[in-house]
Amino acid sequence: MKRYKKMLVCLDGSRHDAPLVAYAGGRSQVAESEEIHFLHVVEEAPAPPDEGGPAEVTSDTIAALVAERFSGHGGEKTAYEVVRGARLLESLRYAYEKDIDLIVLSRHYARKTDEDDEALLARRITRKATCSVLVLPEDYARQADELIVPVRDSDCSAQALEVACGVAEVTGARVTALNIFPVHGGYSRVGKTLEEHTALLKAAAERECDNLLERTDTHGVTVTCNCLPDMGDDPVGVILDVLGDGQGKAVVIGARGRSGAAGVLLGNVTEQLIRRAPSPVAAVKKKGEQVGIIQALLMLAGQG
Repeated sequence: MKRYKKMLVCLDGSRHDAPLVAYAGGRSQVAESEEIHFLHVVEEAPAPPDEGGPAEVTSDTIAALVAERFSGHGGEKTAYEVVRGARLLESLRYAYEKDIDLIVLSRHYARKTDEDDEALLARRITRKATCSVLVLPEDYARQADELIVPVRDSDCSAQALEVACGVAEVTGARVTALNIFPVHGGYSRVGKTLEEHTALLKAAAERECDNLLERTDTHGVTVTCNCLPDMGDDPVGVILDVLGDGQGKAVVIGARGRSGAAGVLLGNVTEQLIRRAPSPVAAVKKKGEQVGIIQALLMLAGQG
């Protein structure tokens, strides 16, 4: 699987960097990446270590961490850079200018206090990035045995499913296409019971999965379709139930859905999973589709 030739790993000088670097090594093995970029953005001058501040992060300290924790396929080039500026803008700018295919970062990226929204910056980067983004929960280091792909019959879902199958082709992981269908009221007015209504909706969801598989390159990987009812208008809750404690699992989800309400729902589901999932969440994007947003941000910052 050579989809992600250039990876960007966003570091913040915290204890989360070491497992993040180790996990990125595993991703590089799977993707046979050609370049791995490690970036640390300094937003303000750190307090000296003797005054209680963390040790200053330099390209040399990053290189030392990578030498200790990173284990790729051996043929990738590595680059280390420390820049000053706003973390959101500089991360996006670097990914855009270096033509990055996949951004890897921790859910806790740049979190300052326990009261912070721990996934705020990760979600903002995922929204605006011009490429796919992989977000890891705290200290997650295990490679996935099962890839959960929330789907609809859409181009967005087909792209995410193809990525998951490409990973599974290399790693041997299982792939589950998870179609969550909402169950609303009103069925009694047409003479149906709840069970009959749910059965009809499940059959429609299964046909949707069949249509999706017919037009998706699964790389010869067997995909299991799991169609589950959403009885409480809470698709994220259903996904979290499927994930359980999250060990050995990862979520691969399209970052954009169909037009209209379905697209809004899928975006909301992706963001909530980044905040709450106990497993890594890969938000798959069509590369370059948001270049205009990045260019506008750079212009506003006086860098365009």
